[in-house]
Amino acid sequence: MLSKIQEAFQPRYLGLIGLCLLAWAYLSMFSYDNYGIEESAALDILLNWSIVHQIASPVAFFGVPDLRAVMFIPLDMYWAGSLIAVKVFSMYILFGAALIMYRWSEEVHGSESSMMATALLLLAPISLMQTNAIGSGIYLLFCFVVIGWLNQMVRDSEKALPSWFFLQLMMAALAISMHPMGLAVPLALGIHWWRNAGDAGKTRRMIASVSFVTIFMLFVRWGWYGMDDAAANPLSILGDSLLGSPLLHDTGIGFGILIAAMLFITIGMHLYRRINDPVSIMLLSASLIGLLHADHAWVFIAWVTTLYLGLPLLIELNERLGGRNLMGQRGILLLLVVCTATISMLNTRQLELVAKQHLKGPVDMLISVLEKEAADTNAPFIAASQWPARTLLACRRDVLPLPPASDDLATFQKQTTGLTHITFNPQLEKMHALARNAASLSTTFETIALMPDGVVLKAKKLATETPLPDSKH
Repeated sequence: MLSKIQEAFQPRYLGLIGLCLLAWAYLSMFSYDNYGIEESAALDILLNWSIVHQIASPVAFFGVPDLRAVMFIPLDMYWAGSLIAVKVFSMYILFGAALIMYRWSEEVHGSESSMMATALLLLAPISLMQTNAIGSGIYLLFCFVVIGWLNQMVRDSEKALPSWFFLQLMMAALAISMHPMGLAVPLALGIHWWRNAGDAGKTRRMIASVSFVTIFMLFVRWGWYGMDDAAANPLSILGDSLLGSPLLHDTGIGFGILIAAMLFITIGMHLYRRINDPVSIMLLSASLIGLLHADHAWVFIAWVTTLYLGLPLLIELNERLGGRNLMGQRGILLLLVVCTATISMLNTRQLELVAKQHLKGPVDMLISVLEKEAADTNAPFIAASQWPARTLLACRRDVLPLPPASDDLATFQKQTTGLTHITFNPQLEKMHALARNAASLSTTFETIALMPDGVVLKAKKLATETPLPDSKH
């Protein structure tokens, strides 16, 4: 009888029950409006919706989408127009990546650190934030760990070009298309195959193929349109991995410094040991590359790196410094894990307030002004936005990208003919020229919203309606 009970409550069953409960918690804390979506994800979604519904849309002019658009095709065939379906799909991607990361970490570092790292990852506020925003961070993690698994399949295969090889190249292209951190994939594969060149022919084919895919994707997606704006100070945004949405707390630079210290100690130790595991190299490289564009996707990958590569080092340190009892061997580890889990759960729970109180970030505040302007379907509405995909997703009216800045003011005024609204952030350096052009439109546009992170301009009425004079008989 006891053996049957133990069999019914095996760890894998308890883990699945935990994932079901966590999925319910995620769904209860999602934002069910059209705000807070990553620009590149919004572009992917809108492009597929326009194709499925066969609607003429200006989405094609916004920029080249990343390859997540291909992953979203099955969703859009059955749930076209449903944003929550994409969020649920992203949640499944996160859970799948976490389970594969658990299996990988169990093989490389042991079950103890892998179990704690996976639990802390799924409880972290940044995981829910990235899922709710359909962020590129969770898809990058999925690519990293799947590429690591496929890489082992390719190495073990006796065929010169197994099917796993082509699937690995597709996943590499997906990662590179989403974010500069995706460049960690060709870097890690190149280092791994160069150090382990057992089959010289297979090594040459792998390095040449990955190099070709990298160059092609850089040509197609150079600039990586649609990424969130980078933080001015990476330390300030790094604290969001534990503190949650910046809408709910002040700048957490203290937590950012603490996490950055743990991250760089982890990176330094693993580089000193010259690790050769491709997944580890991808995580370390992505954490360093992401410093060039420190957004929440980078925060997510940096937190994953700290957990999965840092906890094994902490266990080693605790064993060397501690005594022979439990507290001596695991005291520091347990204290850190309990504190981290408590902070994560409290701040993840607070993310529900973002949806309940309809809190919006700086960009979404500007877009909400346009949404109110677009509510009157009888009035003309053609907006030009710095974030056209997010604006179109919220307004469901005609939205175009911003017109290019021009030294000839007459040319710029001609480009803005027909527009009813313009929104952008004049504080950004790349928008200074456009801001000077917009200042010349004072006779045709007026400011209806001025915020620290942007402005909304509205076209003035060119003529006023006057009543016709009475006819004389």
